[in-house]
Amino acid sequence: MLKNYIKTGLRNLFKHKGYSLINIAGLAIGMASCLLILLFVRHELSYDNFNEKADRIYRVAGSYRYGGRDFEIAVNPAALAEVMIKDYPEVIDAVRFFGFGDYIIQHKDNSFKETRVSFTDSSFFTIFSVPLLKGDPETALASPNMLVLSQNTAKKYFGEEDPIGKTLKIDNEKDYEVTGIFQEIPDNSHFHFDLLLSLSSIPVSKDKTWISQNLQTYILLHEKADFRGLEAKLPELVMKYMAPQFEAVLGTSIEKLAAEGELRAELYLQPLKKIHLHSDLLGEMEPTSDIKYVYIFSAIALFILIIASINFMNLSTARAAGRAREVGVRKVLGSYRKQLIGQFLTESMVLSLISMITAILLVWLALPLFNSLSGKVLPLSNLGQGPMLLALILMTSLTGFFAGSYPAFFISAFRPANVLKGQMSSGIKVKLIRRGLVVFQFMASIILIIGTFIVYKQLNYIQNKKLGFNKEQVLILENTYLLKKQTETFKNEVLAYPQILSASVSGFLPVPSDFNQSAVFPEGEIDNENSTSMQIWRVDDDYIETLGMNIVEGRDFSREYSTDKEAVVINQEVARHFGWDKPLGKRLATALSLMGGTKLYTVIGVVEDFHFESLRNNIGPLIMLLQPSTSRISFRMKTDDISGTIGLIRKKWREFLPNQPFEYSFLDEAFDSMYRSEQRIGKIFGIFAALAVFIGCLGLFGLAAFTAEQRTKEIGIRKVLGATAPKIIRLLVKEFITLIALANVIAWPIAYLVMKGWLKDFAYQTPVQIWIFPAAGLFTLLIALFTVSSQAIKAALTNPVDSIKYE
Repeated sequence: MLKNYIKTGLRNLFKHKGYSLINIAGLAIGMASCLLILLFVRHELSYDNFNEKADRIYRVAGSYRYGGRDFEIAVNPAALAEVMIKDYPEVIDAVRFFGFGDYIIQHKDNSFKETRVSFTDSSFFTIFSVPLLKGDPETALASPNMLVLSQNTAKKYFGEEDPIGKTLKIDNEKDYEVTGIFQEIPDNSHFHFDLLLSLSSIPVSKDKTWISQNLQTYILLHEKADFRGLEAKLPELVMKYMAPQFEAVLGTSIEKLAAEGELRAELYLQPLKKIHLHSDLLGEMEPTSDIKYVYIFSAIALFILIIASINFMNLSTARAAGRAREVGVRKVLGSYRKQLIGQFLTESMVLSLISMITAILLVWLALPLFNSLSGKVLPLSNLGQGPMLLALILMTSLTGFFAGSYPAFFISAFRPANVLKGQMSSGIKVKLIRRGLVVFQFMASIILIIGTFIVYKQLNYIQNKKLGFNKEQVLILENTYLLKKQTETFKNEVLAYPQILSASVSGFLPVPSDFNQSAVFPEGEIDNENSTSMQIWRVDDDYIETLGMNIVEGRDFSREYSTDKEAVVINQEVARHFGWDKPLGKRLATALSLMGGTKLYTVIGVVEDFHFESLRNNIGPLIMLLQPSTSRISFRMKTDDISGTIGLIRKKWREFLPNQPFEYSFLDEAFDSMYRSEQRIGKIFGIFAALAVFIGCLGLFGLAAFTAEQRTKEIGIRKVLGATAPKIIRLLVKEFITLIALANVIAWPIAYLVMKGWLKDFAYQTPVQIWIFPAAGLFTLLIALFTVSSQAIKAALTNPVDSIKYE
């Protein structure tokens, strides 16, 4: 029986080639889109699952309020790990990380800049499931000046040689012995390292200062330990170890400040598996994602799959009359309804299977582009793994079942006598179902189009917003700390080139760069709670000019004033925060300066507020000190010959540091990188919105063709009675235009609410303008009109003699 069903189903598919092609194309594109998104979602949800002890590993994070500002940070005091192991029996072990970032690694005459380097404890390999291929995991990082390499990094430096026992020089200062090689960390990890250095090599590992947070701390709990119970004990730790040092600096009790809402210091635990999607703290080792994007993309996948399935159902309802006669004949010849249901469902399943095979081929073709857009590495082989294979089977069977449910359960119920007499009525209910499905299709498409509009509008707003500094034509030269005492000489020699307008030595930039947050006290209020936590940047006297910032009061730093070493330039937000109408001459102290005795800085200038963080955040208070920070040099260049100017700087670099890597970036590119995730979201939104519209229009095309076919005789009679072609076209497209207009009315408020929620992540956001909604609606309407009109025009131009002879 099944063989007969399949044979009959294939015959029907080949008999109605156009109908079959539309269905297969729509379903295949919908399934391919859904599979791509499922690969992405599965990858996002799989982060850190490769760790065998993942369910027992937690990161200690901090939640602080200080100086009127709230902070959520991923770093802790160095002493925290030892205390947690000693004081809390639930904790088996702990591991710390420090200094995740860029280092210059030298082997013989070869130097490379490595961007994934960190100092860590020897317990790294016992806590995380990162196999050590060579070396002893217990001792590989146990002593100072030891390091371990990833497989690929070991090959880069040593080729086929055995690196164990050899040395690498770090930042031209200290030799480290290679004591191990570890397997590459999987892509779905919230951290990745190429080199790990022993934490005991640097003084910060033994720091006992509890108000200085510099290291990430992960703990491993016993199998039956209750992490919530442990978390409830952490306030005791804060009061025992942190509170005394806070009170020493602030000059008042921590309980008093907490009662007044001026201070909060809390520690909490983050499950390892939740860090990637549920954490966005200061001090993250790598950019994290957001669970809301998993929800958004899952909804898009579902929408597109439903839209594709709706095409099948719509075309099935449109073809009901033709299939009804087939049902009547079959019933007269003795077929039971369950056999007819089996026939229709088998046809649908066959079509769904063909569509799935086509979809897998489309995924294979589109995966490289999708990986590029999403910034992931998603292999096609994942489709054959347990959960994805189950998803393939369910998607094929459920899509086939639901898409074929109408012909199977509705058409099979027709009475043969009525059908064969031509008295079959499709009924108002069927028309309402078909119209409702069309409305849903285009409602989903319009929501995606409006979302794409708003994402791109927000990105354009970010690109063109007045930032308070000039990000154009500024080259950032990296690794300049290697110049040491030659830094100023190098800077001045490059400045001698006429293509260079100005230069500044500072690692602090209004893009991801050096970071320093500390408490600042106004003069006369140093011994009480009137302090503010703010950014403190160390710059030189050319910084403000090179970055194109504006002094609105007072003056910039100057070499002509030796007293500027005890001066500060503040932004406008500092003056607003302290209520200073006349900030010039006011004096400030920082918490760090207080620890070595009171040191006051005099305000000599006020710079116009500029965005030094992402536009997701409001501009906070910031002060600049005239102190050395030599990790980068910024050069403002003329626009005449950018590549030639870079060549001159490279040549000069080779003169000073012939064996060191020359690395640079541009300030505007670094600024754009802060919004890379939004750029990716915008592109993916746009592609899937286009696919949704295309799939919807495929169904609309088929529906219009069958509608015109069903009304062939009516059209012929109308033409004989004098109806013109434009009137015929208007008659056929009127219904579809009405449905799409209704889809717009439903889609607009939904899209508005969804996108307002997305924009809440930005402190500075583009207004959601009304014109976007009718523009999206008009765009969809024009595409649908073009799709339907092609069939309407064909029907309207048909010779009425042929139309009346139809059937």
